[in-house]
Amino acid sequence: MPTSAVIDRTLDAIRELGGRVTDQRRAILRVLFEGSDHVTADDIAGRVKAQLPDVHITTVYRFLDTLAEMGLVTHVHLGHGPAVYHLSAHRHAHVVCERCGEIGVIPEAVLQGWSEQLQPAVGFRLVDQHFAFAGICEACSATA
Repeated sequence: MPTSAVIDRTLDAIRELGGRVTDQRRAILRVLFEGSDHVTADDIAGRVKAQLPDVHITTVYRFLDTLAEMGLVTHVHLGHGPAVYHLSAHRHAHVVCERCGEIGVIPEAVLQGWSEQLQPAVGFRLVDQHFAFAGICEACSATA
């Protein structure tokens, strides 16, 4: 489905929930759907400001919160920096290399299997992928 159609469907869902559709919200969605994955709110604000110079970072954060409440966006802490946001198309967790900063994804199937093993072992069920697992990527391991 083309990006514009997905954005229009998302805006329709926002309207159905009583939300307003503004040029700022359209621009934020465009950045999220057309841009790279794992972007900070500052990254989003910077890209939106290129089109709409009067957009304030607070507007970006508030709309990201709305999208998170709708289940469309998730944020994750990849280390010591700011949270990054990505579309919630599929459940997954993250790994981040402590040397080069590369971000990797743990697929849902692997995560589910690990979660099922964790439950009986320690009595704990994973419910969110809010934080990333830190480690060393394959490329950095090869150069060590």
